[in-house]
Amino acid sequence: MELRILLLLLVSILFGCEHFRSPQYWPQFRGPSGQGQVEGEAPPLEFGPEKNLLWGTPVPLGHSSPCIWNEHLFLTAFSEGQLKTLAIERSSGAILWEKSVKPSKLETGGSRLGNPATSTPATDGKAVYVYFGAFGLLAYDFQGNEIWRKELPTPITQHGASTSPIVADGRVILVCDQDVDSYLLAVNSQNGEFAWKTPRPHARRGFSTPLAYPLDQPREVIVAGSLSLISYDIADGEVLWEARGLPNEMVSSPVTYKDVIFAAGWTYGSGVERMPDFDGLVAEGDKDADGGLTQDEAPPGPLKRHFKYLDANKDGITTKEEYEGLAHILDSSKNALIAVKTGGRGDVTSSHVRWTQDRGLPYIPSPLVFEGGIFLVKRGGIATYYDLETGEARMEESRVGAGGNYYASPISAGNKILVVSQKGIATWLRPNEKIEIIKANDLGETIFATPAIVDGVIYIRSESSISAYGNKS
Repeated sequence: MELRILLLLLVSILFGCEHFRSPQYWPQFRGPSGQGQVEGEAPPLEFGPEKNLLWGTPVPLGHSSPCIWNEHLFLTAFSEGQLKTLAIERSSGAILWEKSVKPSKLETGGSRLGNPATSTPATDGKAVYVYFGAFGLLAYDFQGNEIWRKELPTPITQHGASTSPIVADGRVILVCDQDVDSYLLAVNSQNGEFAWKTPRPHARRGFSTPLAYPLDQPREVIVAGSLSLISYDIADGEVLWEARGLPNEMVSSPVTYKDVIFAAGWTYGSGVERMPDFDGLVAEGDKDADGGLTQDEAPPGPLKRHFKYLDANKDGITTKEEYEGLAHILDSSKNALIAVKTGGRGDVTSSHVRWTQDRGLPYIPSPLVFEGGIFLVKRGGIATYYDLETGEARMEESRVGAGGNYYASPISAGNKILVVSQKGIATWLRPNEKIEIIKANDLGETIFATPAIVDGVIYIRSESSISAYGNKS
C-alpha cells in the first residue's frame, strides 16, 4: 500500500519569552475526521524504552519530524558543522544513506533550544525535498543521489527559519516570512527551476508551514502569517483571498476539514498597548542626530528591551520606518482561532470567517481535527476542544496530565489522541467534558518532533534517536 505521510514543523519566538525552534505539524492524512487522523491497525497504548520498542536508531541532533513513504523514513539533522539528510529503513531502523551540505552562513540568535535542522522533509514518492535556512532547498532521489539544489539567502530573523517545504502540483513550495522581504516561493519539483515568487510585504517573521488545498487536487496554497490567513493560486502565486484576525506572528500551521480552514495563533506581543512615540524616543536618545536609534541610544523601555526584534534588517539601527511598521502590526494583532470558509475572493474577513475563539490557543502546536471538533493543546499541557461547525466549546481548558512545554502537535489514531510533551511524556487521551486520560508513557527523553503513525507503528524522534513502537504480539 502506498503510504504518503508528510510531517511538517515549526517554531517559536518573541518578546522576552523562551525562544526555540521546534516541529509542530502532523501527518497530512485523509481519514474521516480530517487531517491528523490515522486509520488501520491500532498502535500500542503502552510504549517506551522497555515496552513495545521495535527498534531505536541514534541520529544527530535536529528538530525535524519523520517524513515517511513506504519503507523510507526521512529526517534532517545538524552535526560537525554539516546539514544532513538521512534516509532510514522503516522496518528495521537501519540508516540507508546520509548526505551532507555545508551551510553558507549559519543562522544566528535564537535560544539554546534551536537547531539549524528544524524543517521537516517533504516527499511525493519520487524524491525527498529538504530545506535548511542556512543553505536553501535540496532534492534527493530515494537512493540518495542529489537531483538538484537551490541555494537561498539565510533568512533575516532573530531566530532563524523553521517552516517546512511542501510539495504539491509539481512544485516545491516554501514560505519565508522574515523580518524584512518576506516571500512565498515555488520551484519545479523535477529540476528546482523557478516557478514563481510572491512578495509578502505585510508579513514579519513567521514559522508556519503552508497548506496545499484541497488535499486531493491542490489549487491553492494557504499561509498563516502576520495578522492574516492568505490563499494564493498554486499555479502563479497570485493572492486569491485574505482573512484578517491573527496575531502578529504565527508559529502554528493551518489545517482543513471539508471547505473550511482553521488557523490558531498566540504570541506574547499580541494585544499590548501601543509603543511610545518614536519621535519622542529620538528626541531623548539620538546622540548622533542621524534620525535612528542604536541599542545604546535607545531610552529604557520596549525599544531597548526588544531591540533585536525591532531592528528588522539587523544593521544595528532601528529607524522610524522599522519601528512604526511593527507598531502597526502590534496594534492590529489578535490572539485567535479562526474558521474560514474557502471560495471567497479579496478580503473575506466579514463574509467568510465563520467563527472565532480566543481561549486555549497554542503558541506552537497546530490544531487537530478530531471527531467533529478541533482540538488544541498549549503550554502547560492544557487542552481545549471546539465544535467544528459552531465554534462552541465542547471541552473548556482541561489538563492532559503532564505539564510543561508542548512543541509537538497532537495526532490521532482511531478514537484516541496522542500528545507528547517536551519532557517526553506521551499521553493517549480522549476529549469529553473533561480530558479522559487513557495511558501516559514516559519515554525518558526530550522531544520536540511531532510523531508519525503508520500501520500501527508509532515513530518518535527524540534528542538522540528515532524509535519505532508497535504491538509486538
